[in-house]
Amino acid sequence: MRRAENSMATSRIGVVGVGGGGCNAVDSMAAHWENGPSLIAINTDQQALNETRATTRLKIGEQLTRGMGTGGDTNIGKLSADDDFDTLQGLFQGMDLVFVVTTLGGGTGTGAAPVVARAAHETGAMVIAFATLPFQFEGERRMSQARQGLLELQDHADVVIAIPNQSLFASAGTTATAEEAFRQADYYLSMGVFAIWKLLTQRGIINLDFATLRMVARCSGGTSTFSYGEGHGSNRASEAVEAALHSPLLDNGQALAESESILVSILGGSDMAVREVEAIMTAIEGATSKEAHIHMGTAIDSSWNDTISVTVVASRFWRGNEEPDDKAFSESHIEEGETATATPPRRKKKKTGATQPQLILEGFSKGIFKDVEPTIVDSEDMDVPTFIRRHVTVDK
Repeated sequence: MRRAENSMATSRIGVVGVGGGGCNAVDSMAAHWENGPSLIAINTDQQALNETRATTRLKIGEQLTRGMGTGGDTNIGKLSADDDFDTLQGLFQGMDLVFVVTTLGGGTGTGAAPVVARAAHETGAMVIAFATLPFQFEGERRMSQARQGLLELQDHADVVIAIPNQSLFASAGTTATAEEAFRQADYYLSMGVFAIWKLLTQRGIINLDFATLRMVARCSGGTSTFSYGEGHGSNRASEAVEAALHSPLLDNGQALAESESILVSILGGSDMAVREVEAIMTAIEGATSKEAHIHMGTAIDSSWNDTISVTVVASRFWRGNEEPDDKAFSESHIEEGETATATPPRRKKKKTGATQPQLILEGFSKGIFKDVEPTIVDSEDMDVPTFIRRHVTVDK
């Protein structure tokens, strides 16, 4: 059982699982964490909610679904969350940070998660979303829905950490069963949240505070990649960082080398030495570009004695160190592979009378969806963001 000796009130941090997959991940957290942050389960399926261990459960869309789920319809998932928007905002009142955890591709998670993120953000909380993308064997329909849901989630969360399940499947090995693959996906989701939460609530050798996390979110923003590694015994530091750096989630290191913003969380027991932290950071710095902005922190937890974990969150863009206003976050979240000559803040109303700078994109790429068939509707490639397809000017 993981215990927390909090330096930041956990009541100001919430973790919300949206849909079946998100609730499964939160359920895993509830089983392994003690004195952790508030755990909230949101679903349209009453039976699934009854089985969760989350401390707070919310059934949404009663009039639409009567507690029987969405049947994979993302529009019903969205409308269900819209119907209970005021209740959602009430859940997040007073929170500084909300983790939205979901699996994209289904009806409730894909449709409702962006609405949940918006509800949390409008209460003043910073929103970090962890979202898994479907396995290939789940079919093109779920993948198409997931891609659209990811774009919508980006509009309302400050940072979206996308985790392709297919990459997890590769790391699990070819003999892994479907159940094992899904269980590993839940574990990675929970450990990603756990690592960032620990940085804020547990003091360590090097501390990373909430202000730094907010700054990193503002300056990198958009969709990030994520990796996790654990090591045990005398060679634990080396094992943990090697597992994190060579994970399929980071394209075996390629994604890290191309990222401009790196957030590193190192978690260990009271026996973790400074030399081990130094060795981990030396390995990570050697895998990144010299221009990358690296932010790191450590957390010490006695229940992790003899074990070290390394969590890496990598973002392709860094918009600079200027201080945007509280609700203005980077728009550099389109897809990996672009070059932006101007990266304007998010959610600002368009100014009138002055010429607006353009967001110029070169070499547009689908990023993590590069090997997936395009979604064509009325001769338009729906994988390209709307403002690019419609030639909309992005204001500053």
